Amino acid sequence: MALKTNFLIGAAAIVAMSAGFWLSSIQHQQNDSDIEVSEARKNFSPIQGSILSPARKIAVPALVKDNGETFSIDDLSGQWHLLFFGYTHCPDICPTTMGILAQAKKTATANKEMFPGVIFISVDPERDKVEMLGEYVQYFDEDFIGVTGDPALIKALTLQMSVVYMKMPAESDSKADAYLVDHSSALLLLNPEGRLKAFLNPPHEPALVLRDIQTVISQP
Repeated sequence: MALKTNFLIGAAAIVAMSAGFWLSSIQHQQNDSDIEVSEARKNFSPIQGSILSPARKIAVPALVKDNGETFSIDDLSGQWHLLFFGYTHCPDICPTTMGILAQAKKTATANKEMFPGVIFISVDPERDKVEMLGEYVQYFDEDFIGVTGDPALIKALTLQMSVVYMKMPAESDSKADAYLVDHSSALLLLNPEGRLKAFLNPPHEPALVLRDIQTVISQP
């Protein structure tokens, strides 16, 4: 009886060791696979997002800047720009992203590095009037520019830039103007010719934004 018990214990130990070796082998293969995927992503895109080659030409409709002047392609020429599409009633993504851009600019300025001009384009022109938009963007940085305008023209611009948005009813409020807007949260980097050069995808962090901007700008 004791011999049989010892045999069973030994057999169980062998099975356990084999299973442990098998699991270890599987985990090692998974780790190798994760590393390969990570390296492949780096080779595919050196930034957290995508770089367009060639850069995409954009036709800019006549929108309105927060100072009341017309917004045109001239406002996107002569230097690099970062565009972010959002709205002032946004409860989380927009203020967070704008705060990150403000912090990234402060860091770049402290390091005497170039930082693109920041333009916030409203996807909620029904509520985002010129005066309100100016106060909103300048809360984060006095040099940030807000843009709004005719809904059809904003739609025309977003379609060219692969930006999507959709009005969503607010669950907690029955008022007609109490709604949310679900929208893309990528940052769009435009070159000095006013062409779309890269998408910087979330989640955004100041250091990561700065790194990716420099990566794109330094490319030939």
